[in-house]
Amino acid sequence: MISGCGSPLLDHIITGMTSPAFERLPSYSLRGRIAETLREAILNGTLEEGQRLVERSLAAQLGASLTAVREALIELEMEGFIQKRRNASTYVTKLTLEDAEKIFAVRSALEAYAVEQAALVAGPEHIERLEARYLEMQEAARANDRKAFLRKDYAWHEMIWQITGNEYLQAALRRLLVPLFAFTAIRIVTRGVFDLLHDAQTHLPILDALKARNPEASRNALLTGLTEWNAHARAYVFRQNDQQAETSSTQPRAAGAFQAPFASDPGK
Repeated sequence: MISGCGSPLLDHIITGMTSPAFERLPSYSLRGRIAETLREAILNGTLEEGQRLVERSLAAQLGASLTAVREALIELEMEGFIQKRRNASTYVTKLTLEDAEKIFAVRSALEAYAVEQAALVAGPEHIERLEARYLEMQEAARANDRKAFLRKDYAWHEMIWQITGNEYLQAALRRLLVPLFAFTAIRIVTRGVFDLLHDAQTHLPILDALKARNPEASRNALLTGLTEWNAHARAYVFRQNDQQAETSSTQPRAAGAFQAPFASDPGK
């Protein structure tokens, strides 16, 4: 009776009330597509480390709204690929060796405590999930899928933090390590010298100590792993000094070479 009243407005309201909630998904999909485009541009070097990102310029080049671009940038910031600085400008993440050394110093204290606590409270179901994640890490390593490997690596560590049940510890470690893992991805995704399988295997002593519910062994295994991971970071992530990187970045492109989109616009 009501739907037959011929009122377009009422019909629109009724349609809206009966439409499924997931109709709004396209706007989120747009944000995701923008984030994926920018993420790939960062990983393949089209967007360079430390490059300033201007929202208006990105929106114009991508043919998207400022809102969608801002949402995508928030997603990338949460993943560690971009950083907001004090002047509110946005830049592609760039870490120095000194930055990494500071991160590893704090990490050795916080994550060592986390594995100790995890060893005390981990149940069979926790160990089972950690073993499954470890196997996923190994599979990504054997496939030489660097992006997948780093995601699995981070997820494995994050699962240990979650086992502690200490949300403040988890938040501190996420804030500390998300940029480091993202910057590592930026540096090694396109490089073929990183031994992923060996890196995966360095996690096994930690897993074994957690399975034994031995806090001291877990701590020692983690610290041993950190020593090796720090050495890997020095060798593979920071093997070029800043001067070499700057010299390389200032060299002119060859004639006809691809010109990077998403260039920053200092005037905006």
